[in-house]
Amino acid sequence: MGAVVLVGGCFLETRLIDEFSDIETVAIDVPIGYGPREADVLARELVGGSSVFAIPAEERFDAPLAEGGGISAQAHAQGSRIRHVTAIAAHDERFREVHPEVSFMVINEMRRLKYRKKSAGGAFERLELLRKHGISIDLNPASLSAAATVPLDDLLGAAACAWTAAREDAVSLLDPPEARDGLAVAIW
Repeated sequence: MGAVVLVGGCFLETRLIDEFSDIETVAIDVPIGYGPREADVLARELVGGSSVFAIPAEERFDAPLAEGGGISAQAHAQGSRIRHVTAIAAHDERFREVHPEVSFMVINEMRRLKYRKKSAGGAFERLELLRKHGISIDLNPASLSAAATVPLDDLLGAAACAWTAAREDAVSLLDPPEARDGLAVAIW
């Protein structure tokens, strides 16, 4: 998993991680908990478009993907990750679900971004917003080390998640978070 590491809110490095033992707050772009979730509705209203997909009830992940099956292709494809992260978060309070596009909107003073995240304009727009907030990512592949294999939009999303994690004033969509199966479900 590609990660951006900040120390004191400033960019330190990018890296690939597979464990979280030395991380203070794990801000992750994977849904935590099952739906339907009010946080998804609020995030979709904020950022618009299809970048926020609805998380169905847990049992919907067991059904085959079919038209009209009550689960989107995006949610179905993320099913194993959602289950894995939800199970970890149930026992580790450091985990916070963060939606990068919501974070970028906050970074952009609550204005929607002009370009889609996978476009060249979107990459430059997001890089500039991150730089304005002290997160300068050197895009030289040698500087990125193993994270150079991560898609650029995912790396920039990880940086937005790290920015949110570093903020003491971060708030959740749905405040207080929704209680679901013993979890506090929210998008930070």
